[in-house]
Amino acid sequence: MKLPNSVRLLLLLPALLALGNAQAAPEDEVRAAGQKWVDSIGLGDPDLMVSLYAEDAILHGTSSPVVRTGHALIREYFAGLNGRVVMNFVEPQHIRIYDDMAINTGNYETKLGDAEPIRLRYSFVYQKVGSAWLIVDHHSSRMPEVAPQGR
Repeated sequence: MKLPNSVRLLLLLPALLALGNAQAAPEDEVRAAGQKWVDSIGLGDPDLMVSLYAEDAILHGTSSPVVRTGHALIREYFAGLNGRVVMNFVEPQHIRIYDDMAINTGNYETKLGDAEPIRLRYSFVYQKVGSAWLIVDHHSSRMPEVAPQGR
């Protein structure tokens, strides 16, 4: 029995939707990894923060001139924040996937203790290790307040 095209399309639609969702999954996973970082930073647990980074990760932190390589130095950075950080992403996030690597760039807003919120820009580079996206390079810096003329 031959089914009409409209019925065949309806039967095929769930498979097509599942295929589309499978292709979008890495971006969603990277977005979730970034959100986990944002949710975790205010908890004041440097070991939790370090668990989000690869062993040989590099951190260019906002509040330190020191480039930190590896878990020990990254832990030291987050221990110094004392869990007084509130942070939120400012949309849009720009997420690009390259096989087992991903880059997420954009802005976030942070509040340290009782200070006024400040806007920062960030770049996270992730590598997929097993089922987790781990940070291998992280840069964060203050947003310039006024753009120079002609730029």
